[in-house]
Amino acid sequence: MLSSIFLFGYFVTGSRLLAIAKSEEEAAQIRGGLVTILGMTVALMMVCMVACGLIHHYVLHRDYAWLFYTVIPVCGSVLLLNYMNTSAQGDNSIYSIAAARLLPSTIYLGIAYWVYFQFGASNWLMLILQNGIALLVLIFIIWHNKPSFKNLKHTFKALRQENKSYGLQVYYGSLANVSVQYIAGITLGIFALDNTNVGFYSLALTVTGPLAMLPSIIGTTYFKRFAHENCISRKILLSTFSLSFISLIGFIVLIFPVVGLLYDERYSKVALYACLLAIGFTFHGLGDVFNRFLGAHGQGKPLRNGAFIAGTIALIGYTIGVCYYGIWGAIITRISSSLVYFFSMAIFYHTFVKRT
Repeated sequence: MLSSIFLFGYFVTGSRLLAIAKSEEEAAQIRGGLVTILGMTVALMMVCMVACGLIHHYVLHRDYAWLFYTVIPVCGSVLLLNYMNTSAQGDNSIYSIAAARLLPSTIYLGIAYWVYFQFGASNWLMLILQNGIALLVLIFIIWHNKPSFKNLKHTFKALRQENKSYGLQVYYGSLANVSVQYIAGITLGIFALDNTNVGFYSLALTVTGPLAMLPSIIGTTYFKRFAHENCISRKILLSTFSLSFISLIGFIVLIFPVVGLLYDERYSKVALYACLLAIGFTFHGLGDVFNRFLGAHGQGKPLRNGAFIAGTIALIGYTIGVCYYGIWGAIITRISSSLVYFFSMAIFYHTFVKRT
């Protein structure tokens, strides 16, 4: 949640500037400016981990305070991944995005299995291993993309100017929508008798998340191309929608036997929750395709407004809805906010194309 608060839209601004950069030298300098901003936000994150540790030590849960101190050296991994996911789409560096998402998890699975088998699995060890491996891999990928730190003053000026009209608007929207999505786990823990539903809801979100990634990745792949086109081609839209709905049907067919194979009877509800959440995630991913097109054209205000609308629904649902209906309130809220996000992005896209 903190990583989405710290960035103030500069990464999405940099992504757009990279998409319209006229030379590799200009693109390298933009990457250098973004990496400098990334370094400052990582330092800020470390300070916040100290503050969170102190707050837990003196106000909230004293037993958990030391975990915040433990992750200080590796807490920047989330910010680095955010940087890669955002900036690389402007560069059309699809292989970099794939490596940033795949390599940390793959390496972690291999190392963690041996470490946990030898020394046991503990919360602090999981945090250090998962975030530490991700941090090292992402630093290597970022450096491999050769950022240039020449003309930083000029680069920062260009970033600030573009950020006012585009990145900052997207940032406001992300605060209203993306950050609000984290509330569900908190409110479920507060209003429920125990944390079982928090675990079921989180697991259902984890298994359905990839359904949103497929159309989102297609939008990311064409981001640089979108910046130079007047609309999304009918072929791209048709193939994206077809693949997404085929994936949704396949997921619904397979999720019950897969959950039954991997977990015992106590987890049977997760399959039902995942089936319903899959609908929301699919439409959210499809909304991201229109989002990428609008972003490539610097349409910050429509992106902000769509996020505000979806975020308002999420905020109401994750508080009042969860209070009265528990996990079902959270599930209905997630689906509703995703559907609203999709339709708002589609309407804003249609309006922009018609106008231009």
